[in-house]
Amino acid sequence: MSDVHIEIRPRKQFRLYLERKERWACLVVHRRGGKTVAGVNDLQKIAVSIQRQFPPPKVAYIAPFYNQAKRVAWGYAKHYADPVPGRDFNESELKITYPTGAELRLYG
Repeated sequence: MSDVHIEIRPRKQFRLYLERKERWACLVVHRRGGKTVAGVNDLQKIAVSIQRQFPPPKVAYIAPFYNQAKRVAWGYAKHYADPVPGRDFNESELKITYPTGAELRLYG
C-alpha cells in the first residue's frame, strides 16, 4: 500500500499517547476530554501501519455495550478512515477493512 497521509491535530494532552512506541498505554482524562477520538485514531494508525499480510491485523474498539460503541465511536472511525484510499465500511458489523486487509472493528 502506498503511503497514506491522514491529517489529525491531536490535543497536546494526547500527542505523546499517539506518538508512543510502547504497546500499552493508560490515559486518565476527564469527561468529554477526547478519549474516543484519540483511541480511534490510534487504532487506525496501528491498522494501516502493520505490514503483515497473514494473518491480517485486527484491532478493536471495545465499549461496555454494542450500541454504545456504535453511538460513540462509529462516526469518528468512519470520519478518520474516509481519506484512506480503498478502505471499505461494513455498517452492519461496525467494521472498516483497509486495503492491506487489516480490520478495525467495534465491539460491546
